[in-house]
Amino acid sequence: MIKQRAMLFSLLLMGCTAGQVKKQVAIAKPVGDTVEKFYAAAIKDTFSVFVSLPADYTNDAARQYPVIYLLDANLYFDIFSTILKKYGEVGLLPPAILVGIGYKDFPTMDSLRNRDYTYPVAASAYEMPVSGGADKFYRFVSSELVPAMDRQYRTNHHQRVLMGHSLGGYFTLFVLQQQMLSKVQLFAGFVAASPSMHYNHYYLLHQLSALPADSGYRPKVFAAFGSMEDAAGEGDSTAAYKLSDLLASFRKMKYMDGKEEIYSNLDHMDTQLPTFVKGVQWVLEEKK
Repeated sequence: MIKQRAMLFSLLLMGCTAGQVKKQVAIAKPVGDTVEKFYAAAIKDTFSVFVSLPADYTNDAARQYPVIYLLDANLYFDIFSTILKKYGEVGLLPPAILVGIGYKDFPTMDSLRNRDYTYPVAASAYEMPVSGGADKFYRFVSSELVPAMDRQYRTNHHQRVLMGHSLGGYFTLFVLQQQMLSKVQLFAGFVAASPSMHYNHYYLLHQLSALPADSGYRPKVFAAFGSMEDAAGEGDSTAAYKLSDLLASFRKMKYMDGKEEIYSNLDHMDTQLPTFVKGVQWVLEEKK
């Protein structure tokens, strides 16, 4: 079953400069996981929210769990919830609540992720019909979704992780930048797989570079790229190395715990799962 899902995974998502995927694929909901509709007042739209609880969630009524918020859930939730459970059984990933943020179906995700994951509005070269709504999407996540999940489940408020790939990775680092500016400590960890840092001529890289030296807290940030992203006609190795240098400087200044990796022989569409797994392992690792 996992092999079949992995094959689907490799075929579904194309490059994310325009974020368009042409084929509709129905992804089954795993047994034991739930999905519910959630109206976002900040966007005036309804989203599908997928939730997967740890296997031992009902065993200890007092235990609180880390929460991983996963973008593009119509595509990634099914396979990553399975990995999270299976790896958790053998101690390779910590028990955690997985919250996937998705849309009513796969084609809707394909058309609206540009709207929700980007900021500012795309330059004309990117040919995006809708874009620039990441500020509203962040408001929905921070002011509506996270409080609702905290009310409904036993969440550890100090161990929230935001995770995404490509434009989802861009949004993940946009939220990091917004939190560093506002000194809001909503997410303690960020995992970005092949973030589209080239968007709008490296706009977000410039914004991250201009962050103040003291934000009031020290988040953990894991970002990864594939060494073959340029060869596949997707991504930008310049962005990868610029982000790597930036995270290294943040780490040196000791106001952000950043870790970066470039995977050899992987392209843009190969980095999601290794980054999600390694990122969550690192972000949620217990200090000895």
